[in-house]
Amino acid sequence: MNDYLIDREVLEKFVDELIGKKTLPVDNIEELNNLREKSVKELDDKIGMAIFGEFTQAQNEEFNQLLDQNNENPDTYREFFAKHNINIEKITLDTMEAFAQEFLGGQNE
Repeated sequence: MNDYLIDREVLEKFVDELIGKKTLPVDNIEELNNLREKSVKELDDKIGMAIFGEFTQAQNEEFNQLLDQNNENPDTYREFFAKHNINIEKITLDTMEAFAQEFLGGQNE
């Protein structure tokens, strides 16, 4: 289920593009890598909250049951989101866009 919503490589590539657009307050490669990792985690957390933070109690319980079943079939999760009219692609793109604006400080090119 972890990679169903968005692949870590996609998040990394997105963050790398943002990093390339902004002058950063880092002095060395270690600080840059730390900023990159922190940004990827923050973006992933924001996407998760945008999707799961809006669940009703019943949706949360149903989703937790799916997770408890250790079902690795992505179709099961797609069906869950479709059944509840949750457009994860739109939520993810909107969250990424908001993150980019925040990260770039309004300097989005």
